[in-house]
Amino acid sequence: MAFSQEGLLGDFSGRIGNLVVYKLKGKTVIRSMPAVKRGPARGRLKQTQDGFSRVMTVLRGLKAFVKVGFHDFAGGDYVFQRALSENLKRYHSAGSSAGLDWLLLSAGERAGTQQLSLEVNGISATIKWGEPEPDKSWSENDMVMVLALNTSSLQSTHKSSAARRSQGQTTLPLPPAKEGERIRVFVAFMHLEGRMTGLSPKNISDSQWVEP
Repeated sequence: MAFSQEGLLGDFSGRIGNLVVYKLKGKTVIRSMPAVKRGPARGRLKQTQDGFSRVMTVLRGLKAFVKVGFHDFAGGDYVFQRALSENLKRYHSAGSSAGLDWLLLSAGERAGTQQLSLEVNGISATIKWGEPEPDKSWSENDMVMVLALNTSSLQSTHKSSAARRSQGQTTLPLPPAKEGERIRVFVAFMHLEGRMTGLSPKNISDSQWVEP
């Protein structure tokens, strides 16, 4: 609280922002109003906040993989932010917060694969792929990126250059998993030579996933 005889406020009485000015016993009194506490978010605002929190939590631990996977899609700038934005759209379009079917770890127009399988052998897995998707660019020398994700704990393991497309398979250590927890493996194909010469959506495929 403050007092003023006249000062620069003169005879003013009223409210300025969160300050209340009034006369008391011939003096000008200035009081600050308490800050208004906002209640918890509701409705669409809460859905938006919850969605952002969920998507950010998932992507944060996969940042190294995602920054490679979305590099061309983002034009080389603000890559993680673009990946976050795209996954937020997919999350809300999915209409349900359950599961991770909305999760995309790479975005592009290069051919993925028509067949994808997974064999778990203790603490590692063998990932196999088949023919490339039709009507899309591809090469036998495409680099294969793989990532294994525990969908409950969000622990992960990955290889950014696991194999060449022509090899048809690769192995990957798996993150720890308790009984009942699921492991999902994501695969993407990248044209490394193309990326070295310039940015293009044809340099990398959309990520695909498979579970045991």
